[in-house]
Amino acid sequence: MVGSILITGATGFLGGGLVRRLLANGHAPERLRCLVRDPARAAAAGLPEASLVSGDLADLDNGPALQAAARGVAVVLHLAGTLKSLDRAGFDRVNRGGTERLVAAVSAAAPAAHFVLVSSLAAAGPSVDGIGSDRLPDQTNPVSLYGASKRAGELAVVRGPLPWTILRPPVVYGPGDAATRLLFRQANAPLVAVPPTPRPLSVIHADDVVDAVFAAAVRRPVGAVLPLDGPERTDTHALLRTIATACGRSARLLPVPMPVAALAAWCADLWGRCRGDAGFFNRDKVREIRAAGWVADGSAAGTVLGVTPRIRLAAGLAAVASTEGFVR
Repeated sequence: MVGSILITGATGFLGGGLVRRLLANGHAPERLRCLVRDPARAAAAGLPEASLVSGDLADLDNGPALQAAARGVAVVLHLAGTLKSLDRAGFDRVNRGGTERLVAAVSAAAPAAHFVLVSSLAAAGPSVDGIGSDRLPDQTNPVSLYGASKRAGELAVVRGPLPWTILRPPVVYGPGDAATRLLFRQANAPLVAVPPTPRPLSVIHADDVVDAVFAAAVRRPVGAVLPLDGPERTDTHALLRTIATACGRSARLLPVPMPVAALAAWCADLWGRCRGDAGFFNRDKVREIRAAGWVADGSAAGTVLGVTPRIRLAAGLAAVASTEGFVR
């Protein structure tokens, strides 16, 4: 891979795996710039000190630092984002505003750099068959505040002057992820709350997402919106049953009417406001749960990037169960 690479979100679930992949494939730490808010903490977490640059995408006055981090890079891999928030402004601060600031900084400091945005299927909106999951962001219809903020970040990239690639992962799982642990705790509960009817889902292992991001950094397809999909699809009921099986249990599903789920989410949001911290289950998440399905069409990603998802769901979940200590 030619040139220096700027990565945001390097301390996160996907970003850490991507950094390890780049280093394992011979990319020198000195040519890898990981934009982090706290370099000392990032170094303690295992990121190479030679790769760390200080910067905060949420800081409105951080333009000079972002330009310094981006100066002369060949590729930007933008993974940083906010997954949970108590309001629209919390999502927009990084998912929209942070992306806008990063695009502006890279445009000024490295105008030939290729910008790879790791977005979300939520930016495309619901689908039961994958149709529409590859639409340009000005043609999509997200149903949640999170999805709208990711769409706004996509628009900042598409409307900017840089050559770009957008990846849209669906539900991502893997070891070391707080949202994955929450799913496992839910599946291992005495009763497992689920929507009244199953919703079809695309699900992908974190390692397969890292494969796709790495391939995008190498191939750099210009103007490509690429949804990602796992080797097989599932649904909201089957996923929790498969997780329980991986843990040596049998899930007892409890269908919950959507009005009851909405009330529970309202209570969760109220509790979050009292604590000053949003949880993964909230009213915005219920907006996504209400949708008919979340299915991605990953065929274009396979053709354009030359990668095929390799971790089947049962095997991937079994590995998470073992690594995270959920096996009975």
